[in-house]
Amino acid sequence: MTRKKLFAFAILMMLIAHGCAEDITPSEIFEKVKAAYKSMDTYKAQGTITANVDTGGTETNIETTFSIILKKPNLYLISWTQKNMPMAGMSQSGAVWSDGAQPYLYIGGTNAYSKMGSDELALASATGISGGAAFTIPSLFLSVFKDQPAPFSRLKDPQIEKTEKVGKEDCYVISGSSSISIKETFWISKTSYLIKKYYRSLEPPEGGRQMPEMTDEQLEEAIKGMGQEVTDESKKNMREMMERSEKMLKTVKIKGSSTELHANVSSPELNKNDFKFALPEGAVLKESLYGGSNSRSTPAP
Repeated sequence: MTRKKLFAFAILMMLIAHGCAEDITPSEIFEKVKAAYKSMDTYKAQGTITANVDTGGTETNIETTFSIILKKPNLYLISWTQKNMPMAGMSQSGAVWSDGAQPYLYIGGTNAYSKMGSDELALASATGISGGAAFTIPSLFLSVFKDQPAPFSRLKDPQIEKTEKVGKEDCYVISGSSSISIKETFWISKTSYLIKKYYRSLEPPEGGRQMPEMTDEQLEEAIKGMGQEVTDESKKNMREMMERSEKMLKTVKIKGSSTELHANVSSPELNKNDFKFALPEGAVLKESLYGGSNSRSTPAP
């Protein structure tokens, strides 16, 4: 092949490659993600969250298996089981649910459950102990989070790193640093635009984590959720506790990561009976899961 033909061939390959390149930006993909969840009436999935946490002196590995069913506007049942806790062989279950009338939170470690003051408080309380399962997808799906930005909105200068399969689906892999992490990554299906996988480094971004300010209304909801009376003193104590927690987060050097995987995603017909959690035998109803005395025992249905 002559040099002229080689040059023409190279130009042709460049044109073909350019023509095949996907001309789409991360922000356009994220808009399609929000539209995809908005178009769904129900959501069902199972998944796992694997986390490893290194505080410098202690390393902990936690695996959380979870199940999610959601129905608009405000029906949900999210249950989970955690294994490989700090104590070898220990596992703990939990659930947060509402059939549209009253939200509840169950913690298996105490085999107790409690009425929650609002859906927002119930899901927020469940977010940490569920490994994040109660937030990532519910925050995009349920109307209770109408004022909550989408989880990927906190990414700074997100970039499409590549495409990669999750299960059998080709996904966009979009990463960036954020207000809470040095790196967060979303795997988004190229066909359904649903989130199939989510990764978060536990290392803070440069300059430290930026914690959102809590409004007086949110503060009062948190106090009620802990079974306490809302007074000037209780609000003062809560703000001081939050300040101490924020200082601790800045001083403790945490490393590690959390990876959340959603599988068997579907949008089936669901009714209110699907959102009733089957309480384990001997479960106790408490005034508050964070304080207060037992009000009555409730046997499993």
